[in-house]
Amino acid sequence: MKKVLRTVLVIAGSILFLLAVLLITVLINSPGEPSPFLDLNGKKIPGSIAAIETVNINGLNQRMIIRGRDTTKPVLLYLHGGPGDPEYPFVRQFNSSIEDLFVVCYWDQRGAGLSYSKDIPAETMTLKQFVEDAGKVSEYLIQKFNRKKIYLLGHSWGTMLGSFTANKYPEYYYAFISVGQVGDQVRSENISYNFVLSRAKELKDSKAIRILEKIGPPPYSDPREAINKMLIERKYVIRYGGAIKKGKFYQEAVKPLFFCKEYTLKDKINYLKGMKFTKDYLWDVIMKTNLFKAIPSQKIPVYILQGTSDYQTSYIIAKEYFDTLQAPVKMFYSFENSAHSPIFEEPEKFEMILKEILLEQQKDGK
Repeated sequence: MKKVLRTVLVIAGSILFLLAVLLITVLINSPGEPSPFLDLNGKKIPGSIAAIETVNINGLNQRMIIRGRDTTKPVLLYLHGGPGDPEYPFVRQFNSSIEDLFVVCYWDQRGAGLSYSKDIPAETMTLKQFVEDAGKVSEYLIQKFNRKKIYLLGHSWGTMLGSFTANKYPEYYYAFISVGQVGDQVRSENISYNFVLSRAKELKDSKAIRILEKIGPPPYSDPREAINKMLIERKYVIRYGGAIKKGKFYQEAVKPLFFCKEYTLKDKINYLKGMKFTKDYLWDVIMKTNLFKAIPSQKIPVYILQGTSDYQTSYIIAKEYFDTLQAPVKMFYSFENSAHSPIFEEPEKFEMILKEILLEQQKDGK
């Protein structure tokens, strides 16, 4: 008995030690300070910017990380996905080269990441408010960097927010770059559900079949039920390559967040809180908003970048939306080796397309 007890204590002690080491490691890597651009001698590169800013946006202090190797480059506002999932840590890990092409503003949206607060009024957690926030952030960037216009990029939920923002404030933007385009999410969720159930049957994954058949196909009448069932279904989207086609992005995603120096430990905890907080208010909005009807046209160039294996925001629907969208210039780019996040899955191709977009805009004298 004493031997068993001793073994248990050793195991418990080892676990506590490892947890303590992990906590200390995370704390060391959580100063909440910007990481500057450095040259080979370890000195800050002249003309670069790496800053964390707090700006009052429509009555609420919201925070953003602004980074660029060269402040003379075009300015880009990055609208993250989720809703409620800031992407700065993952861009830095998987595709930081966009900071060589642009001065990038990673705005943590109302209720998310650095901008999370449990005291945010529930009545402000609306699509309309987020659009107005994005407009104010854009105004701030235009004034701060003394630009005529900036570029707008949205990923996933950010494509819906970006579509409405570009439509309301076209005077602020040279172009809208949309990655993982939302179109009609009700149809998209059905396509996603049928995909995972079909794959589960092909693979004879009896547990997955049982779980998926139990939750049943969308849509779901109750918003909370819809979120819970969507999160269950998404586990199989990830497992079967409909979120990330290849690689281990989701397994590796914890590391960029834990070791993000711009976030304090409290910020990292708030990041997790903000994910749920924001989805609780906005997921139903995504499901009830059909961009085919709501935003049939744009007054600025639109570039849609979509993974062919995307089963979070359907490739088929994104292409249909592109085909019907009216815009002065529009281009659709397919990523054959990507699912929902070509910005992370095919960074070299993504960067090449961004360069093409910039070159095209420069030809037009913008």
